[in-house]
Amino acid sequence: MFFLKPQGITPYQLEECLQSVDNFQWYIVPFFVILFYTVWKNIRDKKYSVVLGGLAFWLWDVFNETWNSMVYATTGQPVWGTIAKGNSALQILIGYNIEISIMFLFLGMATCYMLNVTKGYEGEKFMDANKNYLDDPNNLYYKVNVKSKDLTPEERITKRKAIMGRIMVIVLGSISAVIIEILLNAMGLLTWEKTWWQAECPYILFLIGYVPFFVAAVLIHDAPRKWQLIGLGIELFIVVTLLIVAGCLGMLGPQLGDPAWVAQFA
Repeated sequence: MFFLKPQGITPYQLEECLQSVDNFQWYIVPFFVILFYTVWKNIRDKKYSVVLGGLAFWLWDVFNETWNSMVYATTGQPVWGTIAKGNSALQILIGYNIEISIMFLFLGMATCYMLNVTKGYEGEKFMDANKNYLDDPNNLYYKVNVKSKDLTPEERITKRKAIMGRIMVIVLGSISAVIIEILLNAMGLLTWEKTWWQAECPYILFLIGYVPFFVAAVLIHDAPRKWQLIGLGIELFIVVTLLIVAGCLGMLGPQLGDPAWVAQFA
């Protein structure tokens, strides 16, 4: 059979530790300290684009986790979920815990570190980042304002290398993330509850689950500072709006008592 069967974890198992501090562990405190140190060091080193790219990566994950919770609320089963067996210090949403949140912020910044950059691309002042992006041979947007037919052979090769270098990071990063998720699922720490979200069709996990994360980080990292802030602001607005709407509708917390959120309107 092409599709594997869902794991069939019951809502009670999925919600066992949802939004409860009963399982809080001290190890999460040094994790936050390390995260704070990493972010602050990047800021001190004036690597603002790394932090902003990491935030873009992280916000996309929050977006995914929010709509997954909405799927759980309306259908009675999420696309993916995490259970008490994972020993999370804090289960935030049905498929999202504090460890995943910290991990994705780190991974977003690590993605930006994997990109080839031109020395001094951040500029002297805060708003100078990627100021010369149209002429930067290591920038995704190199000569984006020039039609391909108007480029010299050298410029065309440089542009191709810049784009392919970014695509390589996106593809390899997404493939690595899918492999890790498959391993977590095999260990029972991460469940898959929909027939179309399974290891036998990894391209869905690849295209929906991870490619957008890496694309967001690269797009924000390489943009001029003004557009970094605008792009990140738009992403933040969408995520916060979705969280507020879903939260007001009661779609983010426990759904026990009804097989699905929509049942209350039946």
